[in-house]
Amino acid sequence: MPDTLVLESAGLEYATDFRYHDRASKARYIALKYGTILQGAVLDVGCDQAPLRGLVADPTRYTGVDRHPGADFCVDLERRRLPFEERSFDTVVCTDVLEHLDRVHGVFDDLCRVARERVLVSLPNPFANFIAWIYEGRRTKFRFYGLPADPPDDRHRWFFGHDQAVAFITGRGARNGFEVEQLDAEESPAPVWRDERGVNRLDHPDFRRGTVWCLLRRAPAA
Repeated sequence: MPDTLVLESAGLEYATDFRYHDRASKARYIALKYGTILQGAVLDVGCDQAPLRGLVADPTRYTGVDRHPGADFCVDLERRRLPFEERSFDTVVCTDVLEHLDRVHGVFDDLCRVARERVLVSLPNPFANFIAWIYEGRRTKFRFYGLPADPPDDRHRWFFGHDQAVAFITGRGARNGFEVEQLDAEESPAPVWRDERGVNRLDHPDFRRGTVWCLLRRAPAA
């Protein structure tokens, strides 16, 4: 599968040409793309070493949550709710975290609970990664999955495609009183697997699109 990724940025309010490749560059991607909403109080759930702290408008109003000591709040999201009151933060950020949790639904609801205005969520597309792994004839292990001899420190709990990721974020967001402000994903050319009619059965968003980025905004009160 070609690995050239193109962001569907035409007409998007939040966009950047910058590409990330690790946690630090992902924080820069977030700041460049969504900087105008990283104002006020920002909660970063799954912050790791908090590279986003120095990139928000007011670092003194940034709060990082992670399971590792060193975060502003050390929280095991599988066992505890976020230790904050409702609508405590203007923007809540949770990128490439939810897929690692068994309690994904409850944690997502908690993100919405503590957000005053917006929730920014990203989810990978494991299905596209798996197809690429097969298509390219890889013989190495499939990262985040499999059955290793020793329990891994980091693995995904859920296996889904682009459309399921979108349905989860938008549907669960609506239940919590949020609407989609912007939803986009990186795009790559689809791998080719033609049926007897010559139709490429893999030309579908589940196989073409990578990480889903969704910015949710609290819906106006009815």
